[in-house]
Amino acid sequence: MIGSSSIWRKFIPHLRVLPEDQIDSAVSDSCDTVHDDEDSSIVVQRESIELDHVKKDLHSDDAEAKLSLSSSSVNMLQKDIPYELRDEANRKWWKYFDEFEYRVNKEYLTSRKWYEFLYPNHTTHSKAERRLLYKLDLVIGVYFLALCWSKSLDSNNFTNAYVSNMKEDLHMEGNDYIHTTSIANVGAIVFQLPFMYLLPRYPAHIILPAMDMGWSWFTFACYRAKTLAELRGYQFILNAFGAAYYPVSQYILGCWYAPDEISSRVFLFFCGQLLGGVTSGLLQARIFENLDGVNGLAGWRWMFLINAIAISIPTAIMGFFVIPGIPSKCYSLFLTDEEIRIARARNRRNQINDGVDTSKLTSLFKLDVWKKVFCAPTFWVLVIFDTCSWNNMTAFSGSYTLWLKSNTNYSIARVNNLSVLPACLGFAYVFVCSLGADLFHCKWIFMVFSAIMNCISCGLLIKWDIPSSAKWFAFLTTYFSVAASPCLWSFINDFLRFDPQVKAITWIAIYSFSQSTNAWIPNLAWPTKESPKFRTGYIVSIVFGSIYGAWTFVVLYFYKRNEKKHALGNGIILYDSSKNETPPAFVDTEMEERDGYYYLK
Repeated sequence: MIGSSSIWRKFIPHLRVLPEDQIDSAVSDSCDTVHDDEDSSIVVQRESIELDHVKKDLHSDDAEAKLSLSSSSVNMLQKDIPYELRDEANRKWWKYFDEFEYRVNKEYLTSRKWYEFLYPNHTTHSKAERRLLYKLDLVIGVYFLALCWSKSLDSNNFTNAYVSNMKEDLHMEGNDYIHTTSIANVGAIVFQLPFMYLLPRYPAHIILPAMDMGWSWFTFACYRAKTLAELRGYQFILNAFGAAYYPVSQYILGCWYAPDEISSRVFLFFCGQLLGGVTSGLLQARIFENLDGVNGLAGWRWMFLINAIAISIPTAIMGFFVIPGIPSKCYSLFLTDEEIRIARARNRRNQINDGVDTSKLTSLFKLDVWKKVFCAPTFWVLVIFDTCSWNNMTAFSGSYTLWLKSNTNYSIARVNNLSVLPACLGFAYVFVCSLGADLFHCKWIFMVFSAIMNCISCGLLIKWDIPSSAKWFAFLTTYFSVAASPCLWSFINDFLRFDPQVKAITWIAIYSFSQSTNAWIPNLAWPTKESPKFRTGYIVSIVFGSIYGAWTFVVLYFYKRNEKKHALGNGIILYDSSKNETPPAFVDTEMEERDGYYYLK
């Protein structure tokens, strides 16, 4: 029995229980070592209390209070970690724009070589840690690329099918196209809400593939739609099964990657979405040419069949085997025990609390958990931010494809082929913004830049009666409206890293609210009857895009305010001599200076 059990464990994902996991973590004193597995919820709760104590004592004139820091915060300091002692007295005004000012210390920045932005400071990591990052990129990164590609392919296929005779076959008129899209969005919004409960309690390697299998089945069902009402029913249920793959995916990525690693990995996820836009048009063109009418099925029906059988179902099966869970509750078949320990140590180092025992989660029927979410100002800041991001996405309006269709000189195959151009260029836009954010430790500048480019694009299309070259430029730059989305999601992950339950609820709440606005605003902004000019749509996009660019600075303010509160956990000891403050007492009593930095004795 033992032998057979060990064999199936090699091929079936299961909870990885390390030897130290069997020790009562609540009484462990070794939270600064890789082998310690103290309950992360206890660590975060204790650190929160100690940070409040530190801040109170730093501004106190009571000498005894300052001396008490030696004992109250010693458990918070980590062994062998360099701490920067920083005097805020001479802080320059332009440091406001330094996004990582309080997120990492000077030692980290100076030891990081510019070409190591994909694997920051990897020369100081162990070989095992580098191997962990490589494995995560190959397993999580590639899987999420495939997952997002599959979903984007199916979503884009609806637009391509519409211009490939589905409109005529199902007798779609007027605003039927946009109304069908809105109905599908309602399914996604409503069925996201249960994940507030499910996400911190049940393993993602079960949740995501199960939902993905449901998506695949109803993608398959779309091929047999005989009426518009039937198609709308399939699209509603299909999107209900795809409801949470965005927030759940981002939740998982935020549990494995450091703040200056994650934007590049979200880029892989987002590449799947762009790849879907590219391949959908090309596949639809080939299928329409080669399979239209075969076995009595129209070309657009074959596309739904091929998507489901050849792409979506294999992706769902793959997810069951490759999704690793989270470091504190790992189900990976590919990671070693040592790599799991390193992942947990990395999260402690980056103040990322990835999980908590389900018995310690607050009931959703208690008011306290909702107060934590909705009474936090950062929640509303991020809601506005994400809402503006959703509603300035000119790239996904379908306006470019409908403009091509309005040109009678283009055949259906030609329209499908040309429809991929903006998405192809979108790869470059997203690449620059995502990797640039990690390279320069600066997400906000790329978010503002992409907002400006989107406003220029919309401004040209509002004018409409412009030279053909200018109109092509405008359409081919519409993907700047989504280019900085990985930076936005990275911001949200870093904001929410301290409490897994609050993170799950907040992610779903933000995403649901933002997407709910996208269920009705397009009906007003992009009515199909205004095709191909869509003047109202471009005006709405330029308004939301302008707010998005300006709001980036509000988000930056709140982000830096939060990180300053947690500066000690980030390896920075703050004081302000201009306010007659002195370095905290524990610097002298509990630490020693080496090469300009302070280490715990």
